[in-house]
Amino acid sequence: MKNLTDIRARIKSVSETRKITSAMETISVAKMRKAMARFESNRAYFAALRKVIADIAAHTGASSNRYLKNNAAEKNTLFVVVASDKGLAGGFNHNVLSLAYDMITKAEKATVACVGLVAHEFFNAKNIPVDIEFTFGSYEPTMRDAREITKTVLNLYDSRLTDEVYIVYTGMENSSVMYPKALRLLPLPADEFDGGDDDYSEIEYEPSPQEVFEALIPQYINGTVYGTLIQSAASEHCSRRAAMNNATKNAGEILEELNTDFHRARQESVTNEITEIITAAMGVGNEN
Repeated sequence: MKNLTDIRARIKSVSETRKITSAMETISVAKMRKAMARFESNRAYFAALRKVIADIAAHTGASSNRYLKNNAAEKNTLFVVVASDKGLAGGFNHNVLSLAYDMITKAEKATVACVGLVAHEFFNAKNIPVDIEFTFGSYEPTMRDAREITKTVLNLYDSRLTDEVYIVYTGMENSSVMYPKALRLLPLPADEFDGGDDDYSEIEYEPSPQEVFEALIPQYINGTVYGTLIQSAASEHCSRRAAMNNATKNAGEILEELNTDFHRARQESVTNEITEIITAAMGVGNEN
C-alpha cells in the first residue's frame, strides 16, 4: 500500500508546479501579443524603405555598391546568433542554435556574435569562441538594441574585418508556425532589389542617389535586425506558452492519478483498520 503522507506531499508539489506553469503561460501570451504589435507597427515603414532602396539600386547603377557586392576571395563571415536568456521554451533554443552551429562549422572563417545568454553558454560548451556578446535582454528587444547590433555590423564590414554577415534567428509566420532561419544582412541580397518600383522611377535624389543610398543602408539594416529580434522574441514567447501549456496539462493528469492513488490508499487503510478491529473483536469473543 502506498504511503498516504508521501502521496499528499506529491500532490502539493505538483499543484504548486501547475500554478507556476499556468502563470508563465499567461505571461508569455501577453508578451507575445506585445512583441507582434511592435513588429506590425514597424512593417509599413520598413516596406516603404525597401522600395526606395530597390529603386535606387535598379535605376542608378548602385548594384556595384560595396553593400550589394563583395568579391573577397576568402570570406570571413560574421554570424549574429539570436537565442533567449533562459530555457523552458520547448525546442526554441535547440533548433536555432543547431542551425547556427552547422553554418559556423562549415564557414571558411567565422566570427560569432551572440544575443541571449543561452547562445553564449551553448558555444562555450562547444568550444567555439564568442567574439561579441550583446548584453541586452533578448525577450523584449527595442530599436536601440537593433541599432547597437547594426552599428557593430557596419563597423566590422566597413573596416573589412568581415566580408559577409548573417543573422540566425527564429522566424515566425503565425503563433503555431516557427522555424530557425538564417538571413544575410551584408552584402545585401541583390535579388531583393531587382527591378525597383515604377512609382519611384521618376524621383530625383539629392544630393545624389549614391549618397542617399549610403544613408539609407544603415536604416534598412537596422529595420531588418529589429524585425528579426521581434520575430525571435515573439517566437520565444509562443514556444514558452506552448511548453507551459503542455506542462500544465501534464500536471493536471498527474494530479488526477495521484488523487486516485490517494483515495485508493485511504480506502485500503480504512479497510485494514476495520479488518483489524473485527479480528480483534472475534479474538476477544472466542476467549469468552
